[in-house]
Amino acid sequence: MHVRRCLAGRSGSRRIEQLALLALLVGAGACASETPPAPAAAPSGPRLFFAEPQSGATVKSPVHLKFGVENFTIMPVPQGTVETSRPEMGHHHVGVDTDCLPAGTVIEKAAPWVHFGDGKDEIDMQLTPGPHKLALQIGDDQHRTIEGLCTTVSITVSE
Repeated sequence: MHVRRCLAGRSGSRRIEQLALLALLVGAGACASETPPAPAAAPSGPRLFFAEPQSGATVKSPVHLKFGVENFTIMPVPQGTVETSRPEMGHHHVGVDTDCLPAGTVIEKAAPWVHFGDGKDEIDMQLTPGPHKLALQIGDDQHRTIEGLCTTVSITVSE
């Protein structure tokens, strides 16, 4: 009888150990099968910005302007007469003391706009002392503005 109780006790302990091991394995499997959180999605559309100067900056003339763009290709305008624009390609234009133009508008090759048809992304610009609003706008090969690709900064040029 004593032997039976010991064996019964042992088999009961053994069963508890087996159940504990099974629970541990199931729990570990559940943890292993959990999907890690997805990384934040990168913005898919193009973004245009002034790398220099930052809005609100006080600067000296000549003012160094540097432009940045993401998810869009900046290229020089092709030589000769351009009949059609290349998709998702364009070049910079800077307007001094002006606002962004509506999408599809041809950017005039005159003040207040400076064209960067050569594909450059920076310039040292002489500006008079005082506050200025600068508009940075992308134009296609025919100098038409592109939806969503304009930004502005306000700066003050010191004397």
